[in-house]
Amino acid sequence: MPPTRPGSSPKTGGGVGIPNSSFLTPHSVSVRYHRHVNKRTFSHLAVVGVVGFLSLAFACQSGGPPEVRADRVVMVSYDSLGADLAWRWISDETVSSPDGLAGMAQHGFSAERLRMVDPTLTAVNHISLAAGRDAAGTGVVGNSFHKPDTLITDWVSGFTASSDAETLWTAARRNGLRVGTLVWPGGDAGAVDRIGDFGAVWPGPPLASSELVELDPGTAETTGEVPSNDGLAPLLWRQVINLGSAAPNDQELLIALVDADPNGRPRYDTVAVRLADEDDWGYVGEMEWLEIDFEARAGDDLRPHLYGSWCKVLHIDRFTGALRFYRGEVNRLHAYPDAFEDRLTEAIGPWPGEPDRAVGDWWLDLSQGVDLDTFIEQGERLNRYIDRMTEWVLAEEDADLILAYHSPLDVYLHASLITDELQWAYSPGRALAAREGLKRMGRSIDRSVASLWGALEPERDALVVVSDHGQIPIFEVVRPNRALADAGLVRVVDEDGRSRVAPDTPMVAVAGGALIHLYLNLAGREPGGVVTMAEAPELLRRAARVLADLEAEDQPAVEKIYTRGEAAAIGLDHPSSGDLVVFLAPGFAAAGGLDGPALGPSRYYGQHGFLASHDEMFGVLFARGAGIKKKRFGEVEATAVAPMIARWLGFELGDPPETTIDR
Repeated sequence: MPPTRPGSSPKTGGGVGIPNSSFLTPHSVSVRYHRHVNKRTFSHLAVVGVVGFLSLAFACQSGGPPEVRADRVVMVSYDSLGADLAWRWISDETVSSPDGLAGMAQHGFSAERLRMVDPTLTAVNHISLAAGRDAAGTGVVGNSFHKPDTLITDWVSGFTASSDAETLWTAARRNGLRVGTLVWPGGDAGAVDRIGDFGAVWPGPPLASSELVELDPGTAETTGEVPSNDGLAPLLWRQVINLGSAAPNDQELLIALVDADPNGRPRYDTVAVRLADEDDWGYVGEMEWLEIDFEARAGDDLRPHLYGSWCKVLHIDRFTGALRFYRGEVNRLHAYPDAFEDRLTEAIGPWPGEPDRAVGDWWLDLSQGVDLDTFIEQGERLNRYIDRMTEWVLAEEDADLILAYHSPLDVYLHASLITDELQWAYSPGRALAAREGLKRMGRSIDRSVASLWGALEPERDALVVVSDHGQIPIFEVVRPNRALADAGLVRVVDEDGRSRVAPDTPMVAVAGGALIHLYLNLAGREPGGVVTMAEAPELLRRAARVLADLEAEDQPAVEKIYTRGEAAAIGLDHPSSGDLVVFLAPGFAAAGGLDGPALGPSRYYGQHGFLASHDEMFGVLFARGAGIKKKRFGEVEATAVAPMIARWLGFELGDPPETTIDR
């Protein structure tokens, strides 16, 4: 068995009684191995040394060794900001703010790249960044995974799973510090160990989905409420926003089109919008945004909340009066405690939503989706919103540690990492547009970093910028459950016209990104398990062969297959890991559903979850302020970040004490 990885828990051995000596070899399953997969960048001693050295470098002044402590630390994560991408932006001056990423690198500490833990997924690495342990140490082994001793069809979300290891927010509170978590993955306030003193949590599904409507002047009414010039009567449409089981269960939106310019030329040029139960109209032109908001109480709300929707006029036919109108998702801010949520909502408004994936396929015919500018603007708006949230907390709350998270770059890259002729949406023009859009996302991140730095006091505060991984272009989707079902290894039932994995299936694949956890339905481990220990090795060999044989465009879909015991080499041998842990090769991504063929063209274009040894999967680490001296390191482990921050704040991470924390 390989030695324990730095930041990991003691290893528990192989899966389902299969010897740790490899029963899956390149010869037996024809799996292509990545040449760097077993590379050990740091030994355990080296990682401890790096953490100590980093703290010493920041703490020691020229006159003596006293340790400098930060009064406040803000750690902000920009999902999918790969190291190579960030340094390229700095080098070519895509990002150029003196207080942004370039300023962080010029005046503070930076790492050329941050080696993430395997698998390179969002939930996994955000818990590792907060706990200083790899996936075997935290128990968060995927964005979704199956826990032993539960039904084979029961999966849990890595975003709402408690860490086996103590996190920064729990340890800081145990040491008397005040902590805020601002939509940080894993800080969902769903359990006593996933909560700060205050925080905002990821909002989940919107109260109402977005809608893109083509408004026909032939169906319009008219109104005398809004003026129109040059002989053109106002056109008026009524759109109902269905709010489901909320109270009220709908809102009526009035949309009027007018000629606002009395220039003697009858042309429609302005849209007026209001809710039916309000008096005031808001006016916008073509390609302009406006926000509507109202109070509602959703089915799971304990009280009414302020909900909002951002809307945009996408096109006005100035002669006919036809109107293309986008009404965004209806969302609210979810935060705790209630008094904090109310004050924060009053200060910054309702949650604006992510870039809209439902209509964000900008590379399609625009009659089917929004344009690239609109998609990017939604990401820019969310970045600004989270910045304002963090800045408000810094100004209004007495906090020692704040962890904030930004998702827009991740959403953009999933939709728009168009670089390869094998990709379904590829064309030279689209690839160029995607590259230019990516630069805009870079400038948005740079503005965010500069904004946060401007809200801090450099002599007493520290700003730490991290990410969880980069992304790799993909062209093909693998559906492992379909492949295994076609081979007779996954049992499928039909429920309500859809195929689902049966409760008595011999196995199931839980897929996310480029990672597949394959679990046996093992008798004595899973309730209702159907696979005996004697049957397990052969079933796993068959499953490995099915997956290893998948290929597209003469490229194998699978890069590496581990048993759970073998996954100790990459810090992934937790009991919740699959009996087989499968990493796909660059170009491929996994989907857990059964609909569709085992392999098919991907309709999205960037992904992560690949082996952490790939250059594109390395994240970023920058830090500035509070006595931190300029220093650039080469490669640093992601598990070194949390202990470093803890020491700056004057405490050590460790196992939580037996006593409970008063919440």
